[in-house]
Amino acid sequence: MTLPTLLVGQSGGPTPVINASLAGLLEEGARLGCFPQVVGLRHGIEGALAGDVVPLNCLGADDWEVLARTPAAALGSCRHRLAPQDEGRVLETFTRLGVRWFCYIGGNDSMDTGDRLRRAAGGAGMDLAVCGVPKTIDNDLVETDHSPGYGSAARYWAVATQEATLDLAAMRTYDRVLVLETMGRNAGWLTAACALLKRDDPDGPHVLLTPERPFDEATFLAGVEAALQRVGYCVVATAETIRDAAGEYVARGRAGVDRFGHPIVSAVGEALAQLVTARLGVKARVNKPGTFQRTSAALVSPVDLAEAREAGRQAARRLAGGHGGEMITLGRPDMGSYRCEYGVVALERVANRERRLPQDYLDEGVAGVTPAFLAYATPLLGPAPAPAFRLG
Repeated sequence: MTLPTLLVGQSGGPTPVINASLAGLLEEGARLGCFPQVVGLRHGIEGALAGDVVPLNCLGADDWEVLARTPAAALGSCRHRLAPQDEGRVLETFTRLGVRWFCYIGGNDSMDTGDRLRRAAGGAGMDLAVCGVPKTIDNDLVETDHSPGYGSAARYWAVATQEATLDLAAMRTYDRVLVLETMGRNAGWLTAACALLKRDDPDGPHVLLTPERPFDEATFLAGVEAALQRVGYCVVATAETIRDAAGEYVARGRAGVDRFGHPIVSAVGEALAQLVTARLGVKARVNKPGTFQRTSAALVSPVDLAEAREAGRQAARRLAGGHGGEMITLGRPDMGSYRCEYGVVALERVANRERRLPQDYLDEGVAGVTPAFLAYATPLLGPAPAPAFRLG
């Protein structure tokens, strides 16, 4: 006889703390003693389609501690959009495994997957409780104040921007402009994070380009030129998906769309650097860390790590309590002394929706962010590193 099973999967782009949520789920599930069997999907919902799973009951406290501090998705991730014919195949796997509870750790597309399986199971008369645990470095999930993963990626960019600025300042007689290209799909949360440790004008970034505001070539070049005149160099922070007023991507590289219909673009940094060199006649360099920004264990935010783990614990409690069809949320009671408050929201209210950077978080022109954004994002970094030494 198959034991009632808690099935867990990870999906979408990994974060530095996605495994902390998995660890929290496992440790709280073991403490509650409500899940006779716990099984992991290998590579998310693709594992359900292939019947590729791994037992997780064998893991103990020591394993959970190591797991929580391991970046990337330990179970393996995927980007797979369920086709209508997939739903039946997934439910067949769930039936064979005796799945009563399903926890999916992912972003807005993953919440769509969980919601669709919840509805399909209900239509088939299956007893299935589904709970989503949020994760994304993009911070673009709706109905939650912030998402696990963002604090660590934001910390990465806040620190890396200041380190890169010091390097550029030292080489200003040769390199004059540095373009930093961040991830973020259609939202500028990560790009804005580049400004979180900026103290004064010599610190970068000097020009900030987010998807929330149309790119204007003349305004951009004027901003770069003004920074060159003021401090002798210019750091540009840009999201990979900025567009002009006509809605056209500034990035030169186009590679169609992914499985969820999201456009795949590349080389916006190179496009901007070439524009600067051609129009202003100064040398421009591009830094694009790629997946380093979502895998850096060295710069994990302790706040983010703790919250991601607690989000996993919260999911275990909700499922054990007979709840389902919801995603764990992170909130803050006020914008004063920071603390996180956990709640839930229906999966259908999160699925396939995006939260973009509010306009009141962006400064006028190209200079950067407002105090409102600093008040929002700074607590998520944890203790900030000491200011870097600078000789004027």
